[in-house]
Amino acid sequence: MKTSKASMFNSIFSITLVSSLFLTACGGGSAFNETSGSLNDTEQLVEQPGNNDSSNETTDSANDAIVGLSNEEIAGLLFMREEEELARDLYLDIYEAKDARLNTFKNISDNAETQHAEAIRVLLERYGIEDPSTGSRNTYTDPELQDLYNQLLNIAVGSDDLAALRVGALVEETDIRDINTHKSRVSTQHQDIITTYDNLLCGSRNHLRAFAGQIERITGQAYVTQVAELDAEVQSILDGDRERCGQN
Repeated sequence: MKTSKASMFNSIFSITLVSSLFLTACGGGSAFNETSGSLNDTEQLVEQPGNNDSSNETTDSANDAIVGLSNEEIAGLLFMREEEELARDLYLDIYEAKDARLNTFKNISDNAETQHAEAIRVLLERYGIEDPSTGSRNTYTDPELQDLYNQLLNIAVGSDDLAALRVGALVEETDIRDINTHKSRVSTQHQDIITTYDNLLCGSRNHLRAFAGQIERITGQAYVTQVAELDAEVQSILDGDRERCGQN
């Protein structure tokens, strides 16, 4: 978790600088224009849970098959619960601060990230793990996530729309890396957790495509990966089509 935070901090410091340099070169001002087609992206963001959504796997037979979790598996669920809440809260706050210009943030927050946080909560309840959520918007039990939320919000609302979109893309890149890390530590006995992580990954890939597409329309340049270690994966994601998460 500390590694995740440090890596994200290394990325966020460049966001405002990069966007400011671009806008200066192009004549300044906010370059976001919803008539460019970006609203169509928001229609593609909500991944349906489908029949594979682990939040629906609550049958007696599934419960009977539950095996105790390792400390690493528990830590992963606790962290991802609040990281998904962070994304949900951050995106809604950015949308509100930007005078409702960036509908992408609201759509992702209201639909996808809310579902993601709830899917993790269901797993915590299923395995008898205390929910770390404070139950209050914009507050987190993990002090590092709280610090991260504060910094990302300050960058997004204190600068132009391009910087805000880059914050959104950075959150999705980091989410992809963190989910993959925690998924790799899950025993194959716990397919419900693996399935949930897979659904979250699918959603994050779609969200990244939406943010990157808007960034590219503003800058006229190919999206540049912000978490360097993910460059190959991010480029592969952006080369691919939008996915139907949780659906066959």
